[in-house]
Amino acid sequence: MHRRITWHKLPYHLLHPLAFFCIGLIYIYSAPHFEASDNVPHVGVIKWVAETRSLPVQSAKHSHLYAQQASQPPLYYLLMSFVWSAFDTSDFDQFLQLNPLALVGDPERLGNRNLIFYRQPYPSNLSGSSLALYAIRLLTLGLATITVAAIFQSARTVIPDKLGFAFLATSLATFNPMFLFISTSISNDVLVTTLASIACWLALLTLRHGFDTRRSIMLALLIALATLSKLSGLVLAPAVGLAGLWLLLRTGDRRGFIILIGAIALACLLLTGWWFLRNIALYDEFFGTNTMLDFFGRRKITLLPLLTEEFEGLRISYWGLFGVHSILTNRIHYLLMDALSLIGVIGLIVFLAKNRRDTFMLSAAGFLAIYLAIGSAMLIWWTLQTSASIGRLLFPFMTSICILLALGLRTLRIPPLLVALPMCAFSIVAPLVYIIPQYHHPPQVEQVPDRATETYVRWSDIALVGYEAPAPARWAPGDEIPLTLYWQPLKATEALHALFISLINADGESLATIDTFPGWGALPTTRWEDDAIYQDDYILQIPKDAEGFSNVQLHIGWYPFPAGANISPQLETGEPIRAYTIPIGAFVDGETRETLGADATKDGTVFGESIRLVAWRFSEGRVLELAWQLTREIAGDLRVFAIVFKDRFQLDEPFDIVTQADGLPPVHLDFLLTGESFTTRHEFPLPAAYEGEHSIYVGWYNEGIGQRLTAPYLQNMLELPDIAFSALEQ
Repeated sequence: MHRRITWHKLPYHLLHPLAFFCIGLIYIYSAPHFEASDNVPHVGVIKWVAETRSLPVQSAKHSHLYAQQASQPPLYYLLMSFVWSAFDTSDFDQFLQLNPLALVGDPERLGNRNLIFYRQPYPSNLSGSSLALYAIRLLTLGLATITVAAIFQSARTVIPDKLGFAFLATSLATFNPMFLFISTSISNDVLVTTLASIACWLALLTLRHGFDTRRSIMLALLIALATLSKLSGLVLAPAVGLAGLWLLLRTGDRRGFIILIGAIALACLLLTGWWFLRNIALYDEFFGTNTMLDFFGRRKITLLPLLTEEFEGLRISYWGLFGVHSILTNRIHYLLMDALSLIGVIGLIVFLAKNRRDTFMLSAAGFLAIYLAIGSAMLIWWTLQTSASIGRLLFPFMTSICILLALGLRTLRIPPLLVALPMCAFSIVAPLVYIIPQYHHPPQVEQVPDRATETYVRWSDIALVGYEAPAPARWAPGDEIPLTLYWQPLKATEALHALFISLINADGESLATIDTFPGWGALPTTRWEDDAIYQDDYILQIPKDAEGFSNVQLHIGWYPFPAGANISPQLETGEPIRAYTIPIGAFVDGETRETLGADATKDGTVFGESIRLVAWRFSEGRVLELAWQLTREIAGDLRVFAIVFKDRFQLDEPFDIVTQADGLPPVHLDFLLTGESFTTRHEFPLPAAYEGEHSIYVGWYNEGIGQRLTAPYLQNMLELPDIAFSALEQ
């Protein structure tokens, strides 16, 4: 006899926790240690507690180790110190090699995402301190898995007979890439979130079933332990207290209310009182927050700029901002999550209107909303004092966020799978697409590939044997220039050298620069292998506010880090060169420029049916400036000639050249568009104390073929009026 499957009896309460844990393993592998916000000082506190058997004191003396995290409540660090003590971590100082050029909190720029130098990020190092950190991260992931289970139970408590609702609410946490990322890092945010999510579940049970002494005691313990994990856990106390007050008014159960409030007060006194007394003794304050601000840094900002300028960053970092606030996902992901949130909020308003007579539904939604509101108010208060518009700080209130959004989405009949399946797929793909590429070491190749340009130039013991660069082109603000360099270290070095790649104009001024270690920060020269050839990929970002109108080239060089002089490059023959550059085209910012001004003499001659002389000006007794405009696009290696004859030029008559000053346009004509203008400058060399009056003849010629562009004048030369030349000091 076959047993019929009853789908509603399947263990759905295990589905999300199991999926979350499995996906979390991908994040543990993808993100190296320390590559999340504040992970280094979190580990520093754990290490301090494990090795000294005492709690750290906030001071500048050990700022390199635990920074501002010494002011945090200690429960997470106490728990993880036992894990740390179980491993041989004597290699920690060698393991923690900070990348001094790491880009922290700047997701718009590329490269240098690694906070420290990793000997082998993939595959991971499973020994010593690294193994201890993996054990801590695995245990932290286990705590976050409990959070997912608690959110599922909370959703089932709110609407017991709708499994799809619980599935939807839990999916908003299970498949949140940022929650997965933080849950696999080393952070006390995870523990306080776990304890808060369980407390929310118990509070919702209390609202549905009434006061229960055992449940009240558990709630009190959870609130105290959450507070001892992070101060945001203290937000539970007023939220649960208000829920209890509502239940008292509805049921009249004074005994139950007194037990709940008394248990919370007693648990907080016994479990956290010593911590607050310690703060008073050490820092002369109850919470220790002022001391943390003194160390971490304060700021002054008003509420309106905070909400208008930093709300986007808060939203983005709630759904997915990896690294140390430095790795964005796809913009479409954020737009979709914004749309989902907006739909959920609209639906929640409809839900409250439809259920305005359902006492439990209103009380459950009210409790979750009040908890989220108090938590948000505390976050705003904190952010007004220091830079903290970070989405992970909302995770302790995740139960509220997930259930309230799910109530709205369910009310508008959004299918749970329509939300869950894309979020699940993206949460799996995100670490592979966005995280891993940021920490890979540059690959080794056997030889420079055929597609690359072979070259040889060396800086001390570092040789550039090839490169791949785009063909010369017209570049504009905001463009990105890809570049691949092939390096060959000639011998091992213990010196740390930094690489710079600059986009420079004709005057040698830098428009954009990358300062980095090889591998875009991933592999310092101290860890290069002899004679290996490394393929080193970069993208040079031109700032959106860059200004200029000039031919440009890439300037590549090295210097001893941190403040050594640039190393002089040499060719393979040993011949020194001033600098190594790669022509890359021209940079044009698109701004309309005043060429010579109102005092210039106007003209209208067109050369080669493409280049019109707009105006000219003579100054300083020897300097001629010519303003040009392209009437149609033209290509070729074109130059302007400006010749001064002793007498007026006559065809088939002898002539005597006094001086000549040819010039190049500031931007190669290949890269200019019809209608664009430019100026050429010609400074005539003259003998000392020279004075005389002569005509100047100007025109264009193609240097490659030695042919002049046509113009309606003798020998294709435009004669400018007689001009007084002088080599005397002006």
